[in-house]
Amino acid sequence: MYTTEFVDIPLVELLARVQTLKHEGFRFVQMCGETTEAGTDLLYTFYDEVRDNALNLCVYGIGEDTEVPSIQELYFAAFSYENETHDLFGVHFINMKLDFGGHFFNVAEEAPMTVITPEMKAEREKLAKQRAAAAAKARKAAEEKQAAEAEAAADAKEAAVAAGKSAGSVGDKPDPAAEARSDADKEAERAAKMEAKLAAMDPEKAAKVRAALAAKAAKAAQKDGE
Repeated sequence: MYTTEFVDIPLVELLARVQTLKHEGFRFVQMCGETTEAGTDLLYTFYDEVRDNALNLCVYGIGEDTEVPSIQELYFAAFSYENETHDLFGVHFINMKLDFGGHFFNVAEEAPMTVITPEMKAEREKLAKQRAAAAAKARKAAEEKQAAEAEAAADAKEAAVAAGKSAGSVGDKPDPAAEARSDADKEAERAAKMEAKLAAMDPEKAAKVRAALAAKAAKAAQKDGE
């Protein structure tokens, strides 16, 4: 009766387990890979014709820098599977008897598993160029907007400074009307104080002071008229 068995093994035990299967007369059938979030999983299938049993050795989580020992020394037929897995999944095999150096398949892009037609490759390149052009256009527009905003801010600042200087200069200029009002107010204040003093003085003496002030004012007016 045909049976199938799956055995999970760590990578360090792979070569020893394969040597044991070779010694027991198992026939190598195939090897395949699968990309997962943890890396690449490898599945080695061997067949025992005496017991009619297929034994699958499962190695999980092979990373890009992980060195996987080749089994070609024991099963030379594995050369095609190892070179294929290298080209399609990026698995690094060591000590291969027949190594195609990454040229077993003519792939359009690097591993993992990116075999595409020339038409698909051309379309991807076209889309990549379009995306790059759109990104460049967006960056240019953002730079131009930023430059415009900076220029507008500089202009606003300059205008504000100019307005402040203008306001300051206008405020510093003397206002003749204001000065005239100020002088009149001061004169009225002095006259009010003088009148208060005269009111407190002897009437005869106050009359003499008023006469002297009037004469002084008349003389000053005559002088201004000349």
